[in-house]
Amino acid sequence: MPVIFICFILFIMWFRVKSKKASKMEQNSKEDFLRREHEANLTRKKDISNLDYIVIPEEDLPFTETNDEEEAMLQDNLRKAMSKKILNLSGISNTDLKLEYGYANLEALSQYDQNFTNLLRCLDKWAGFLYKKGERQRSKQILEYAISIGSDITGTYTTLAQIYLDENEPGKVQPLIDTAKNSSSFMKDSIVSKLTQLIQNYTS
Repeated sequence: MPVIFICFILFIMWFRVKSKKASKMEQNSKEDFLRREHEANLTRKKDISNLDYIVIPEEDLPFTETNDEEEAMLQDNLRKAMSKKILNLSGISNTDLKLEYGYANLEALSQYDQNFTNLLRCLDKWAGFLYKKGERQRSKQILEYAISIGSDITGTYTTLAQIYLDENEPGKVQPLIDTAKNSSSFMKDSIVSKLTQLIQNYTS
């Protein structure tokens, strides 16, 4: 009994030490965040005219004249998305944006990043429509382009992978998995899992 009691006391002491360290680390982290946020809010506005804006020439995508009302709408929505200022700022926090470009630019930069998200959704919807319609080559062109500019939409990856498998080119799926793994998207684990499952289903 004394041995068990001593072990229990030692465990309580160890637990308290660990708890204090964790609490101190959390406090330091919070103080560091508040310090950086305060500094960010005081950062002066900088020139953002020369940032790496995404510009998509229409000839890079398979636009076409069509009598299909749904596709016409999808193409029109994409053209509108392409006409806006677009930046891929995924993985960059608001605090970092303010520190780098100034507090006064945060609203504009956030909008440009939102424009990027909208662009990716438009590309995914159009490509998905074409895939279901049986126009796989056009769909593939759009999906490959979307991933080349940083798409993190799961459907974009899985539909493109399915096209490769439909064309009996499973070797092209691994580069998609590698791209997803190396991205900063919080969805990358899910994307990798689904692509891996597609490959397993194909080979089984």
